[in-house]
Amino acid sequence: MTSPRILVAGNFHWNAGSSHMIAEYARVADTVGCEIGVSTQLARMDPQVPTHLPLVDDVGWATHLVVVFEGRQFLTDQQLELCERIPRHRRLVVDPDGHWGPFVSLGPDDNASGYSHASWSRLYTQLADVVLQPRVDGSLPAGAEYFPYFGMPAIVRLATDAPPADQLAYELQYVGNNWWRWTSLTDVVKAALVSRPPLSRMRVCGRWWDGEACTGHEAASRSERGWLARHGVLVAPSLPFGQVVTEMSRSAITPLLTRPLLTHLGLLTPRMFETLASGSVPVLASNLAYLTKVYGDEALELLFGPRPTDLLERIRREPLRYRRLVTTIQRRAFAAFNYEQVLTQLLKFLQ
Repeated sequence: MTSPRILVAGNFHWNAGSSHMIAEYARVADTVGCEIGVSTQLARMDPQVPTHLPLVDDVGWATHLVVVFEGRQFLTDQQLELCERIPRHRRLVVDPDGHWGPFVSLGPDDNASGYSHASWSRLYTQLADVVLQPRVDGSLPAGAEYFPYFGMPAIVRLATDAPPADQLAYELQYVGNNWWRWTSLTDVVKAALVSRPPLSRMRVCGRWWDGEACTGHEAASRSERGWLARHGVLVAPSLPFGQVVTEMSRSAITPLLTRPLLTHLGLLTPRMFETLASGSVPVLASNLAYLTKVYGDEALELLFGPRPTDLLERIRREPLRYRRLVTTIQRRAFAAFNYEQVLTQLLKFLQ
């Protein structure tokens, strides 16, 4: 029997979204008995992404089609027609941002992302009978199946092998763009500064952290120019493709910041695995307790409580204890969510 040839379409950017996941799928595809290609006819890509992903110019190459929707409905009517060259029973939709299901709003954010909620239902229904969501907390909406989509990259360093905090470049660092994360980051910085002793070597890498905003998405990328610098945080640009996890490993502590709406929906995100792979000690907002389903009960030890400074001070006071705890989580999560495991799960939906 011919190995599945899986064509992927999505809106891919080098410094955001799913491009890193698809590169990992392609890396392990031969091991699990399939091929992965990104459709030049269907996908939207920035100029850098094509140098990192395996491109396919003809939809006819594929035995199966996987369409990934994050914030944008990127397919034109002509592209939707082109999708029909692949039989419907061999098409899947992956929904990492939770557009499928009931309409949900959280303050100014919602799961319609600037479109009508009904338009997402029509689009998904037009494309496929199966919608996959990485939802680990709460009930899946009718018509959706659980699929983690995001996997855990290779472990750069076990937490127990990391050098002492004073030998690392940063005491606290966040790597990622500001997409509904300004309040979360500033709360962590404030806690870091009032802990005893205060954290002094802090950095954030990514876009929209210093007063600039994403055009058309000003609320999602809101920030105050100069605030981070005034509070001792170095602001650096986005990291080159493939270097996120390695750079994370240069910090003793990494806050796991998530878009509040995705947390509300109980969804997985790539940073939940990339942070672990780095060997940095992750610290979690209290509403991420559902990560016990991925990390195990040890995740409860990494949750901020009513006084976030307490957790930061404990980590610095008992570094070996926390590094052992994180190493246990690293090994468990990698065994369950390495990319060979994740891609194997995807193949089960493509039989």
